[in-house]
Amino acid sequence: MKIKSKKGSYIMEAAIVLPMIVLVTITAVLIILFFYSQMTERSSLHIILRSEAGIMTEKTAYLHAGVSADELGVELYRKKSAFGGSVYGKKYLVMPNKGILGKKGTFVAEGYWHAVDGVAYVRYCNLVKGIKNDADEE
Repeated sequence: MKIKSKKGSYIMEAAIVLPMIVLVTITAVLIILFFYSQMTERSSLHIILRSEAGIMTEKTAYLHAGVSADELGVELYRKKSAFGGSVYGKKYLVMPNKGILGKKGTFVAEGYWHAVDGVAYVRYCNLVKGIKNDADEE
């Protein structure tokens, strides 16, 4: 009878190591997919913010808006100013599957876009310059 027999050690190694390798590989693929979804969501957010800023100035129209803010689940905050305005958007992203990770990944995609109505701004500057010149002449 052999006490230091290695029979079955390869089977035991395959039963423990191989499933761990498969789980780690699947988790790595899920993380890569989550990073890709972050990138696409940020791109969509950028397009939505640009479109909203164009609507705010009433001078620019974004023809390829694609998905609306409501469909994408974006929180939009608009601030109108004298010559345009600004739009801030935020969307929360959560990793749907965590694999062997301890907790699900979360990410906040944020964006800010500022729009200026150039024509109104130039008219305002010319008006102020004219008032200043009239005041200097008197």
